Amino acid sequence: MDVDLLRPGMIPIAPNTKLWFEFLIEPSLLEEHLNKDHPDPSAAELLIKFLYSSMERPKDLPLIDIDDLMDNSRIDKKIEYRKRKKYECLKMLAMKIVSFWEWDLNILETRVPISLQIIFVQDLLELVSCGLNLIDFETHNSIENLSALKDEQVFAVALFHRWTLTVIINYTLSKKSSFSLGPIQDGNEDVLLKLEMQSEHSEQMLLRLLDLKRSSYTIPTINTFDPPDELRPLNCYWFKGLTVSSAEFRSQIMYDYAKYKFFKAQYEEAGIYFKMCKELNMNLTPSSFHKIKLEELNGFCAACSSKITENSSLLMQFLYSTQTNHNGILRILEIDNQIMEIPMFLRDSLELDLASMLSLGKFTASRDMLLHIHTLNAIRRASVTSGEIVLLPPEDYVTKIKFNLRGPEIFLKDLKLCMKIKDKKFRKNIKMFVCNVLLKCPKNLVKDILKDGHEEIHELFGDEDIHQLLTLPEDIPTVNIDMSKRLNRLKITQINNVNVQKLLLKNKISIEYDPSNLRNLLQQLHKMDMDPVFSILDINYEWQVPLPLQSLLIGLPNGLFKYLVIILIAKSKEMIKLNDFERAKLLLREAETETKINNSIMYSKIRQLISWEGLYTEMLQFQHEFKNFAIGDLVERCKQCLEFVQSDNLIPRQEIAEQCILTLLNVGEWEYLTKRHYNCFKLPLAIAYTCLDVNKFKGTKKSAKEVWDLILPVFDYGYSATNKRPLDGDPQCTQNRVLSQSDMMRVFLSLRDQNAIQIVLSLLVKIQNFLRDESAMELIMPFLNIWPVIPNGMNIPLRNITEVLGIVLTESLKYHPNHIILLKLKGDLQYVMGHYSSAMKWYLEAIVIVSDYFARPVLKPMIEDYVYKRMMKCCMQMQNFTQAAILCLFQEEIDYATAYKCASETNSCDALDEYYDYIWDINLLEFLIYWHTKLNHQEHRQKLLKTIGALELNANNNEEIKREAANIRKLKFLRALSQQYVHP
Repeated sequence: MDVDLLRPGMIPIAPNTKLWFEFLIEPSLLEEHLNKDHPDPSAAELLIKFLYSSMERPKDLPLIDIDDLMDNSRIDKKIEYRKRKKYECLKMLAMKIVSFWEWDLNILETRVPISLQIIFVQDLLELVSCGLNLIDFETHNSIENLSALKDEQVFAVALFHRWTLTVIINYTLSKKSSFSLGPIQDGNEDVLLKLEMQSEHSEQMLLRLLDLKRSSYTIPTINTFDPPDELRPLNCYWFKGLTVSSAEFRSQIMYDYAKYKFFKAQYEEAGIYFKMCKELNMNLTPSSFHKIKLEELNGFCAACSSKITENSSLLMQFLYSTQTNHNGILRILEIDNQIMEIPMFLRDSLELDLASMLSLGKFTASRDMLLHIHTLNAIRRASVTSGEIVLLPPEDYVTKIKFNLRGPEIFLKDLKLCMKIKDKKFRKNIKMFVCNVLLKCPKNLVKDILKDGHEEIHELFGDEDIHQLLTLPEDIPTVNIDMSKRLNRLKITQINNVNVQKLLLKNKISIEYDPSNLRNLLQQLHKMDMDPVFSILDINYEWQVPLPLQSLLIGLPNGLFKYLVIILIAKSKEMIKLNDFERAKLLLREAETETKINNSIMYSKIRQLISWEGLYTEMLQFQHEFKNFAIGDLVERCKQCLEFVQSDNLIPRQEIAEQCILTLLNVGEWEYLTKRHYNCFKLPLAIAYTCLDVNKFKGTKKSAKEVWDLILPVFDYGYSATNKRPLDGDPQCTQNRVLSQSDMMRVFLSLRDQNAIQIVLSLLVKIQNFLRDESAMELIMPFLNIWPVIPNGMNIPLRNITEVLGIVLTESLKYHPNHIILLKLKGDLQYVMGHYSSAMKWYLEAIVIVSDYFARPVLKPMIEDYVYKRMMKCCMQMQNFTQAAILCLFQEEIDYATAYKCASETNSCDALDEYYDYIWDINLLEFLIYWHTKLNHQEHRQKLLKTIGALELNANNNEEIKREAANIRKLKFLRALSQQYVHP
């Protein structure tokens, strides 16, 4: 049950909760309540309730409409009953709450509906009018002498016009969703339009208020307002307000006025007033009335400024330079290396953008400018790095120094600029940076940088360190060097350990996939490792080589050919696991080419086995990239491979032979497969025979006994392993025995042909329907009549069948996402499992395909009545009764009893009357009109009368017009359902 804490009589409520009318009885409680840490109800809830209640209609007076709120001609009508003491008290309590917020317009605009904000600001104007009729805001500009107004009047007028401008900004930018309270609806768009029409008057009024010459102003506080009671009339003690300086009052007006000008893109004028506001705030001691954030003010000033000087922030200078041909960018980066104000990501972006523009010819600069930027960025990056982890300069940076004639000079020049900083941590980081640069540079370049005894280098390194740097070898490895511990003693020696070099070579072989590079690495390894016990597969224990190939290759003597072929085959298997079939085929072709160096029988056998591995890879690629794969001669090669299966010489692996059969099955070569007999591949051959038979007899003959007898025992738990017998007497072939579930799933998930997929799914559906034995829960699928009955005494778990069916169906939809039968079956499966929202999604996806995304009527043969009936039941289960009522109309024979029952449900969770425009059946519309008239639902009744009065629904129209009107509404309704269930 929903509990409204602002309404009396609702339970349960906390003992310390106050009800809103208690403050009406005793107004002195309000301030005490608001000062609590977490008042319940909150200040915003109370304000909304007070304002709403102050607009309630007495029984003898007409209702206030929101359209009257901004219409000054109707002001007298709307305030004539609001002068009673109850309503005056409510208004004063509302004033107390906003004054408790210290007149913060941001809080008012974000927590209160705009319609109630209008009521509040008009109540304030009325409260201070004193005969001037200030509530008529259109006459404010006609007041000739503003200096004659009292402080409270000036404050109220200024607040109203500041509110007008800020509410336009906030509601336009935030696109706040409107909400309603009782009869007052938050029509934001209409209100904003009226406010924008009078915004020019508000601008003029604020400018006039800025010209007032007063030393101070009095701002109302919570003690200013005294609600009336039985003995005392309404009274306001304006002298109890907060006194603020003229500068503070004027700066608040300037700030709001300038923000509106900024919002209107009048940046020059906005900048003038932002600057004036900033000058006023420099010597200002703000009070609680001051709501200007200095950070925002500085940001606005910077955004409006069109001039960048040396006194501007370095970040502003940087951004201005990047937009104006990069003038002075090097000076800015040099300064930033000392003060570190510009974020590093902006400097990196500058480097990339400038390199791109220079390469495309969009920017012209000196050839050394980009290297200067590279160097300055590298120094800045190194300067902020911790002492333990040094960010090494990128290889291309050292390359740029090497290939630029002035590279060493630029490097030393930019380094010299940062040496002025005496911070020890900074200098330590720079020392590590320079050391890393020198370690990566060629020896001759190091000499160029260190020659002539540059002062900045001597500040970082001593003579001994420089001598060691000059005597370092060319190819010194820098792996695993802890530079933080070696800065003071650069004693780096070359690694000559043979075992370490072999380890590095093996690591490179593990990550290298280019055949020519692999050959070079293996040559080096073969020269270093002459151990006859060494096995190339020991490099990576994850490498796999098929057993027939491995047995042939291992028998060869250790050498480059053996190593290279084994690694190429192993790496091709790695690529297959990653679905990178093109690279896998390339590696196998290279391995096959290697075997052509010798025409002996051994090499010929290896070459044939590698060729079959290549065929296997191509078949897997066909299976993975179905419909996007160019078959070419794949079918003929599969047939040629199968010719070797029963030969007495070299035979392909069982996985390759099975994949050949599956590939031929998926391309429709059923007749070829049925003329062959392979003992070990009964399941795919039986599926091929069934596909051929179904295609011949169109599914009218029960001819699928072979597949049925193979699959049924897989799910029978009572058919234990102890009593399983071979199916054809051949004990050598494992598949001649009862299939394991993993073998069956491997075949099922490899199917791509639509006929084969439907045969398998219909078999599983047949078993599912038999086990469930509920006519209302049957899955609908073609070819169900070709299967025999399940014999008695079999123990088949329903859950197991459902899981397998779901897995096979999901995999099939990956490759046939627009198959109507599969989509409807997926919906049926979700329906019987009780997943009603998901069932709606799949049914609607099938309808989307049939109707070409609702561009044409849904054809009956494609979407049968049972689909609409199940969709209707799904909606009823989810309590979307209006949707269910309309879906009853889609059936050939309309189920009016169910439609009327659903239409009369009062706890429907869908959009109710939003769907009434989609109804084309006059009988259902008439029932709904009767029902809503009975319940006195006038708004629903009026909408239905408008719908039933549409010309295209006239009973005298011809059948073609009626049919067209029904089709249009059907498609609109189905589109609305798809937006909810398919594309939420």
